[in-house]
Amino acid sequence: MKKQTLVLASVLALGTTTLMAGNCSTLKVGFTFFGAPDKSYVVKDNTFKTITPTFTGDKLEGATAVIDLMTLDTSADMNNGPTAKWPAAMATVRDNNTRNGLFKKFKAGDGKAMAKIAKVNADSVDVEIAMNGVTETINMKTKTEGDMTVATGKLDIIKFAPVAFKSFETICRGFHKGKTNSEIEISFAVPAACK
Repeated sequence: MKKQTLVLASVLALGTTTLMAGNCSTLKVGFTFFGAPDKSYVVKDNTFKTITPTFTGDKLEGATAVIDLMTLDTSADMNNGPTAKWPAAMATVRDNNTRNGLFKKFKAGDGKAMAKIAKVNADSVDVEIAMNGVTETINMKTKTEGDMTVATGKLDIIKFAPVAFKSFETICRGFHKGKTNSEIEISFAVPAACK
């Protein structure tokens, strides 16, 4: 049985996990999702509290991360448009809507996703993401920011769970101005020395 996956991801700099490898000492991951037909409703800096990374020595290529989807945390961004704020309790509502309306509706898996760095290129990485019994490879652009290498890309949740996503979209219609976009931006960051 395939392990489930979702390279966490999007607008970086979120949850930090300490690793047991020299150059690969930290991993930051995040993702951004969008609502409204024009993507004007944005919730960024989302992450998962439980991510278990494994590196092969000090190498990025071959590294994996198992993500516990049930540990979703959307509390970093409580903006509700350009000037309004959601109450703090809204993060719990969002997290529960996503867990119950999306992740728990998956037909396959154990509530986990898995990401693997399949290939490191000059200015990008190819990442295999396995989730809900489906594996897809996405290309994520990389750049150096200070002492970190940051990878960013896009993931379409419909490819992994079209039926579950329709359920989630129905739940969130009112919050997301009538449209939940299935494409999310994902990101991760590791020390630049982790090659």
